[in-house]
Amino acid sequence: MKTRIHAIAGAVGLLMIFTFWTSTVISELFGSYETIAAVKGWILNGMFILIPAMAIVGGSGMSLGAGRSEKLVSAKKKRMPIIAANGILILLPMAFILEAKASAGTFDTLFYVLQGVELIAGATNLTLMALNMRDGVRLTGRNSRASTVKLLGREMVAKNTLAVRLAKPAGFTFEPGQAIRLTIPTDATAGAAEARILSIASAPHEADLTVITRLRDSAFKQALKALQEGTNLQFTGPLGSFTWDEDQDRPSVFLAGGIGITPFLSMIRDADHTGRLTNTTLFYSNRGPADAAMLNELQEISAANPGFRLVATMSDIKDGSDWEGEIGRIDAEMLRRHLPDLNGPVFYCVGPGAFVSGMRDVLENAGVAKENIRFEQFGGY
Repeated sequence: MKTRIHAIAGAVGLLMIFTFWTSTVISELFGSYETIAAVKGWILNGMFILIPAMAIVGGSGMSLGAGRSEKLVSAKKKRMPIIAANGILILLPMAFILEAKASAGTFDTLFYVLQGVELIAGATNLTLMALNMRDGVRLTGRNSRASTVKLLGREMVAKNTLAVRLAKPAGFTFEPGQAIRLTIPTDATAGAAEARILSIASAPHEADLTVITRLRDSAFKQALKALQEGTNLQFTGPLGSFTWDEDQDRPSVFLAGGIGITPFLSMIRDADHTGRLTNTTLFYSNRGPADAAMLNELQEISAANPGFRLVATMSDIKDGSDWEGEIGRIDAEMLRRHLPDLNGPVFYCVGPGAFVSGMRDVLENAGVAKENIRFEQFGGY
């Protein structure tokens, strides 16, 4: 819902600024002074719609992008302050000043200087908002060419957690950490045309694609659970830029909250296959062992790779449990117990919004430089 509100408000804002800009140019070139004055009055009144729309865009955009560091999200975040500053400091004051001068019939040199400033600021915002809308569409995967992928099988790999195996299309390649957008067939009896973006859990060398998802009461999840094997689903991808840095000389620390383990599984499986799984620590947080998808596999990989260390922690252990690992949420004290230096590694964090926000605070309060932190936030899974 938040994504839809963000998109609608952005489209309204972009359309209004485009209309303001084009009507100004046309009236200046071909209209009378009376027409120009009418346009200026209309633009000023339109600000009462544009300003709330842009506030919604900014607020929802910052909320959606909180804790995310992909290139497209980062680019959108950098543009938003420029768009806001242009709107508040230039476009809004110009709307009042130019409307007042036009209503008084004062079409002097100052009027046209200010008109030029308004047009430049408007063109800048149009360009930046169009780029943001383009990147927003790219993030959803809706602009990618759709293909079909066959459902090969499913397996419960943890409590309320389903692993789905898909036939990899010929020629499909991806980098560990990327995702696909999966869509339920339009003729399905339930969840028709519902779609989600899911991280790929399998490694690029594997014959099939695997995605792992928590089962929730959503039409998409229930349909994915019920579809017959052999069903063709629509997918687009690969999507996303949350990938492992190529600089393998620096220590890497993975911080996974629950189902946030999925992109790390792809990275770890790939590095294990190619013999590059070195100087890496994975902190894996779950409520309990039953919730920890693929924990046994990760323990086996850790045992076979001296350069890879698994620190699994459970936040909701009951009395009498036979769990012998870490207990509690990941915090600075836990990190320091297992890492010789918090300033050397690159930290990668994936999980639900609350987990990502909490880990960001932990790392920043512990003095970890922001450029050494990468985030990917899962929401609505």
